[in-house]
Amino acid sequence: MELNRIELQWKSIYRIGAICVFSAALVMILEILLTALPEGARVPLTLAELFEMYDRNWFMAMRYMGLINIIATTLMIPVFFSLYGIHRERHNVYSGLILLLYIAGYTIFMADNSSFALLELSSKYELASSESMKSSLLSAGEALFAKGASHTPGTFPGFFISELTFILFCVIMLNGQVFSKITAVIGIIGFSFLFVFEVCSSFIPSLYDTAMIFAIFGGISTIIWQIMVGLKLFKA
Repeated sequence: MELNRIELQWKSIYRIGAICVFSAALVMILEILLTALPEGARVPLTLAELFEMYDRNWFMAMRYMGLINIIATTLMIPVFFSLYGIHRERHNVYSGLILLLYIAGYTIFMADNSSFALLELSSKYELASSESMKSSLLSAGEALFAKGASHTPGTFPGFFISELTFILFCVIMLNGQVFSKITAVIGIIGFSFLFVFEVCSSFIPSLYDTAMIFAIFGGISTIIWQIMVGLKLFKA
């Protein structure tokens, strides 16, 4: 009786994980669509230009600072817990360790991100009555901007750990006898492509346009992986 109750609880967790992974896929599709907008292209901005974007379109400014990534990575927490649950019998130790690594990466990413802090500073900047006050606010915001701008060295540690955990879970999928091997392979390829993009965008800006090719194929592959994982979790 107790065993049946626990299994029913896990099944409810799998349903929640499926809903979250489908939602994360929709969020990433939204990110792709936003990239096609005039303000969606990722071009280098000064802090003053970012403050102007906050004033003009706060959502796109926060998206520039990683808002979409915040939403997507948060939605993936129940998914990782579901993946741990579904592999706990055959790979309890490894899947548990990867779950902890993902939480660590998520914590680092959230601590580094400064989109909300800069939203507050941008409001004060627009209301500043003197150039000296604006200059002070720009100085205060520079460190936050350097630390929290998405796809820069400041946010690389969180992205690195996150994408590493995705790849590691896909490796477990290869031998977990739960997901198909094609699901695992698509995930490994997709997240590896995104990892290459992250390295190039963070440390080799001159290769950013070339790295976008990896981002496009990686993004499409990971969306397909998310859909395949979601469908399996619904059936689990």
